[in-house]
Amino acid sequence: MARKSQRTRTGYRILVVDDQEEMLVSVRAVLEREGHEVLTAEGGARALELFKAHDIHLLLVDYFMPCITGEDLIREIRKFDPYVQIILQTGYSGEKPANQMMAELDIQGYHDKADGPEKLLLWVDVGLKAHRLISKLRERERLQTELVANVSHEFRTPLHIIGGYTDLLLQGEFGDLPEAARQSLHRMASATNNLAELVSDLLRYGRLEAGMADAAAQWVITDDLASEMERLAGLLLEGKDVTFTVDVDEAPDGFAADLVKLRTILRNLVTNAVKFTTRGSIALRLWREEERLQLAVSDSGSGIAAADQEIIFEPFRQLDGSATRLYRGIGLGLALSRKLARILGGELSVESEPGVGSTFLLSLPLRIDERVRAAEEESVLRISQVGAVRAA
Repeated sequence: MARKSQRTRTGYRILVVDDQEEMLVSVRAVLEREGHEVLTAEGGARALELFKAHDIHLLLVDYFMPCITGEDLIREIRKFDPYVQIILQTGYSGEKPANQMMAELDIQGYHDKADGPEKLLLWVDVGLKAHRLISKLRERERLQTELVANVSHEFRTPLHIIGGYTDLLLQGEFGDLPEAARQSLHRMASATNNLAELVSDLLRYGRLEAGMADAAAQWVITDDLASEMERLAGLLLEGKDVTFTVDVDEAPDGFAADLVKLRTILRNLVTNAVKFTTRGSIALRLWREEERLQLAVSDSGSGIAAADQEIIFEPFRQLDGSATRLYRGIGLGLALSRKLARILGGELSVESEPGVGSTFLLSLPLRIDERVRAAEEESVLRISQVGAVRAA
């Protein structure tokens, strides 16, 4: 049964990529009769230009093309847009099976050109329906992220006030306090600091989701970073039968990185290791491997099953999400850390075995940027000179 032609504009923009001009013309005519806006490209390079310049809802990509194949083009697009709907078209035999291609390339359809326009329009309808559903979910997720960020921002001021007055009381600004009161204040300070860190993580994650994060390089002294993590572990492990060690023997003395982001990742990894390790050891190791800096946090904790090792990097996901779970937190630290790692040009992964322990590996491009170090040293010198002048 022939489809009825529609002249009403659908509002959808489809990009068709094919090295055969007659195919571009015929597919464009079919899609425009359905009311879709159609852009065409005769190769992968032009397709990438159009994709970056326009809001594309669906791609129809030919498999065999010169220079950049359909498979290469799809992999390139997936690097910066995991959500756009893609249908692969083919007019030749010999490529991989359709189900294998759909799984490997994360595409939504596989159309044989010999099946004709009716089958193509069916795939297009399926792809656009998926686009509508994904768009609604992404908008809902955006609104939820925005709400969380706004609420977290409102939490900050009262938390700072509570923390400030707690510190003043502990310092004796309002007179001496009995030991029982001081113990209660210490617990208040600890709870306030934990909640403040949670709020900070929520705000950071909200900014990352909104695309408001760039990496700013500065000179990082390896020993200083290691000492900071040792101090953090010492506080977190107080009262626990767990040792913490640091190994930087094979690491460079310093390197260029965004210290705030790197510190956040390591803090989350160390905190996570402490949370799931009741006895044994936790180790932080930094070393150079060719042109990469490797940072590993290993523990002898409960470990993670292979099937769950990607779930833990999803936001607000915990292996035990029940109200009676043993470990506190909202499941944001590892998701935030992986996002920050990728902003730094690296990757965060895990190797783990239940009952044995886990190793989280942060792999970053190693930057020994002398200009960054020189700028940092000049800044420190300038600050010290200003201090000397004021003292005089």
